[in-house]
Amino acid sequence: MRRLFCFALLPIATFVGVLPSLAGDVTKPLDVRFAPPSAKSLSADAPLPAEEPSFQRHVVPLFGRLGCNGRSCHGSFQGQGGFRLSMFGYDFQADHDALLKPASKEQGPRVDVKSPAASLLLTKPVSDDDHGGGRRFDVGGWEYRVLRRWIEAGAKNKAHAGTMLERLDVTPSEIVFPREGSPPPVPLRVVAHWSDGTREDVTKLTRFSSNDDGTAAIDGDGVVRSVGSGSTYVIACYDSGVVSIPVLRPVSDRVGPAYPNVPTPTKIDELVVAKLRKLGIVPSELATDAEFLRRVSLDICGTLPTPEEAAAFLDDKSPVKRTRKIEELLARPEYALWWATKLCDMTGLNAPAQLGTTDYGPHVGKQWYDWMHRRLAENDGYDRIVRGIVLAVSIQPGETYDDYVARQTSYMRKDSPADFAAQPWMPYYWFRNNLGTPDEKALGFAYSFLGVRLDCAQCHKHPFDRWSQQDFQDFTQFFARVSKGIHPLRADDKKALEEKLETAKLDTAAKRRQTFWKWAGEGKSTPWQEVYVAEPELATKGKPAATSNKLRLLGGRTVELRAGQDPREPVLEWMLEKDNPYFARAIVNRVWAHYFGVGIVNPADDANLGNPPSNKELMAYLADGFVAHGYDLKWLHREITTSDAYQRSWRPNDTNRHDDRLFSKALVRRLPAEVVGDALKLGTASAAKLKSQTEKDLRARYIAQQAPAYERALEYGMMVFGKPINKTNCDCERDPQPSLLQSVYLRNDVDLRTTLTRPDGWLKTVPKGATVAELIDEAYLRLFSRRPTAAEQKRCAAYFAEVPDRAEALEDVLWALINTQEFVTNH
Repeated sequence: MRRLFCFALLPIATFVGVLPSLAGDVTKPLDVRFAPPSAKSLSADAPLPAEEPSFQRHVVPLFGRLGCNGRSCHGSFQGQGGFRLSMFGYDFQADHDALLKPASKEQGPRVDVKSPAASLLLTKPVSDDDHGGGRRFDVGGWEYRVLRRWIEAGAKNKAHAGTMLERLDVTPSEIVFPREGSPPPVPLRVVAHWSDGTREDVTKLTRFSSNDDGTAAIDGDGVVRSVGSGSTYVIACYDSGVVSIPVLRPVSDRVGPAYPNVPTPTKIDELVVAKLRKLGIVPSELATDAEFLRRVSLDICGTLPTPEEAAAFLDDKSPVKRTRKIEELLARPEYALWWATKLCDMTGLNAPAQLGTTDYGPHVGKQWYDWMHRRLAENDGYDRIVRGIVLAVSIQPGETYDDYVARQTSYMRKDSPADFAAQPWMPYYWFRNNLGTPDEKALGFAYSFLGVRLDCAQCHKHPFDRWSQQDFQDFTQFFARVSKGIHPLRADDKKALEEKLETAKLDTAAKRRQTFWKWAGEGKSTPWQEVYVAEPELATKGKPAATSNKLRLLGGRTVELRAGQDPREPVLEWMLEKDNPYFARAIVNRVWAHYFGVGIVNPADDANLGNPPSNKELMAYLADGFVAHGYDLKWLHREITTSDAYQRSWRPNDTNRHDDRLFSKALVRRLPAEVVGDALKLGTASAAKLKSQTEKDLRARYIAQQAPAYERALEYGMMVFGKPINKTNCDCERDPQPSLLQSVYLRNDVDLRTTLTRPDGWLKTVPKGATVAELIDEAYLRLFSRRPTAAEQKRCAAYFAEVPDRAEALEDVLWALINTQEFVTNH
């Protein structure tokens, strides 16, 4: 699938909707106004219109349409032939300066206002030989005439009242091709609305792309052609405007009156089925009770149902047993354990050098996890959880440095450590190794809390969205004063403590680390580092902190800081605004992706205008509902899991066999590493051990273990199944894909043999009076949450009859079941 993403500089809400084109006073397209007098006989010297083309409205967009400022041409980092333009034309002044700069003595000027026809801007693009990019337009064609007229008029970069694009309208707003035959192409019309009230047809200056060329193709003139059945978007980009237009072609003849009556018991189902109905996609039937129980238990709690639980659920005839089970799972302690791990991954828990030394990493990691777990166990709103992270500092109001180090030491002592999770703030997020610079803080923040990737905007206009380098630099200023180390005003306090402790005698860094850690374990105050917000007038690392009290949020709005205000406060206030386009949608999308294996926006951490939701109405409903319900995560889990969309079978029908984005069936998903590890341990544990690890020893479970500081600290099985250590800002660090190494691990690794034959395992504690049929039933209930079919029961019983040693036969059956796709996947 190929995607070309475009940019916007205006608030995202401006371009989310596609409005109908307005009739009336719309300026004709540039190709009409600058059309050559004779299409049959093009001439460079034909009379030109009196109109003076605008550099922003016409010249720069024309470069974009022709590909001149793209990544493979003059928009690349190094440019081409000594000539560089800003990527996709976001820096008008820089581009204008580059055009007016002479190329070389041999080549002559790129723009020659005295002799326009001699300008390289006109002579190179019309040549196949002299221009590395090949012929881009013809001598005397409308493109040639636009550029020549601009040069003749003085090649100006005029600033005028109408330079701000207010809205971009594209019609039609949706394209639905008929299923049968060869549908005729559909042309798009793009109209730009400027702040001076003028409107212009800019279709010929717009860059177009398709998110799936296998479904719909679009040419440079904006003509959409159906290629295959399915659903995708075509993207229209002009100036700072980006609009996505849905394109659909039914996959079957079951559309309109022929579409079956599909029950839609929830709002989610209404919105999902509404999209499917347009495409003639009939959703799969509901999953069986066994499939539902196993799926929802693994998704909500990261835990297999016990064999007794599975049997009871399968035998329960109540029509509301699924809803009851969801409520039961959300109330279990495993819910908070598993989702604390999920949120710690999202916020980047990795602590190899927290608080100034690597020795504290594992302890800081545990405290970070405990803090997150406490909030989930108490069902704090997601907004409160994020507030506790975003605004965190180490030293609280009224605390001295001595108070702080005493409190921090109390969390680290070996005997009866204080409860770190009880404090409202979680400053460790800002101690992350990959959040050192303001740039890194902005990148990590946008990834964790906004679901947006800003990486490319560090150096140039973002290739996937609206963000320019200036947008990124403006956003980093909110984090420029967030520092870690020792506040300059507390340097004397730290020095006094070090003198008291006689730390000067610790003449090496290794001695200091070892001694400090020993003191902390004994409860002796240690000179800890801190997270603090530097005052604007203070210097950090030899460079002045940001001093401006006017800062610009993503999307363009400027906020003014109050005296002494933490610059992170207005960012949080903006995130919690009801119509914020990122914050609520980011977590909603990630939670949805967890349950379905694919996000409404996919990838789940890459929301951008060129990658719109596969179901915009569904995204809006869930995000709005999440906010309206006080950012209640359990509401979100409940809303998703009670829907038929979530409870559908993975078994496809003829209409949805190829659907993997519109939620017409369940996608088979490989289990996460922690869940695989627990499933192996719990599925093969003795009855007593199983009861202990599901009721008492919960913190020994893999789902409750935070990311280690280093890869070498990962257990081999966790590494094989893709547990991340959170070194990067990307959901992709957790690898959900199956691999050959995973198969080899389950078949041959000594870990599996040890797990099966351990003293507290099921194999060693099977009641002697159990029949073969009972053993086979329990094996299936333990690992698959279902009873075996008659054929499976017969096949296993036959194997037991062939093997004299019953324990050996049972071990082999367990091994065989573990090495199935049914065990290692959620389905």
